[in-house]
Amino acid sequence: MENNNLTPEQFAQYEAIVNEYDRYRKLSQEEKEDLIIRIATSTYIDLLSDWAFKHVFGHNEKNLMLLLNDILPEEIVHIEYDTNEIDMWKGDDKKVIMDVLCHTKDGRKIIVEMQRGDKAFIRNRLLYYSAAMIHTQLSTGDSYGKLKPVYVICFMNFRTRHEKDKLIYRFGSREEEGELYNNIQNIFMCELPRFAGESGKAKTPVEVWFDILQNMSNFATRPESYGKKYDSIFESSLQSPIPEKEKLQYFRSMFDDDIRSYLTDEDRQEIFAKGVEEGKTERSAEMAKALKELGDPDDKIAQVSGLSLEEISAL
Repeated sequence: MENNNLTPEQFAQYEAIVNEYDRYRKLSQEEKEDLIIRIATSTYIDLLSDWAFKHVFGHNEKNLMLLLNDILPEEIVHIEYDTNEIDMWKGDDKKVIMDVLCHTKDGRKIIVEMQRGDKAFIRNRLLYYSAAMIHTQLSTGDSYGKLKPVYVICFMNFRTRHEKDKLIYRFGSREEEGELYNNIQNIFMCELPRFAGESGKAKTPVEVWFDILQNMSNFATRPESYGKKYDSIFESSLQSPIPEKEKLQYFRSMFDDDIRSYLTDEDRQEIFAKGVEEGKTERSAEMAKALKELGDPDDKIAQVSGLSLEEISAL
């Protein structure tokens, strides 16, 4: 633990969090130390984490408007934050909890999501979110003409299948030959891994955002080529000013979001191998228990299951 700027007490707190997660508890002490140091001492927090994304964009209108105006084709001049949890219509409805939710002065609703890990049925999820925001706009007696556009912007740290290769996919309601149905429902899928920047090549604003969102925790300083436009994003992403209690929340969120991106290929292979071996042992124990209940002798059970007589005796 050299040159990591962590006190023994801080390191112990981080290590305790690591040990709460079975798949990381199995790492060697050296691997745990490397993992903790990489996350806890980086200059900037990882914006792929839900906690970090909300920290930078969920409480700062300037940051969020900067992002929205580079992503959306329509200019946003004012936003107000809304609570990110939508009330259920029936007691057994599936809850809708969004990362960031805001509205414009004219009533347009904007949902901004960060999805670190590959999510099954992601398109259905985004559709459900947009439908929830459409549903909340009208009360008894209101005209359907009062409906305002809803924008769902999802930054995804994974790819999904598309017919064309591009950075942002915008979906809406259209007739099968292309005629626009209306502009109420708008879903933007921003698949971050589709951007692989070339060193020294000028980037568009969208490409800059893709780079920032993917690589913030890897930057030592703000890239000079990005100019001062994004200063507030980098300032809000600094890890050092964050209170210690919130740093622990951020650290935990990295594990809740699954930090496989911080593991080397060797780490992953070792964890996988350990998991396979433990799985085999568990299955062997279950088999041995079943044979024992049937009255088979221990030596026969040992031969079939691969367990030792001592292990069988302890079952």
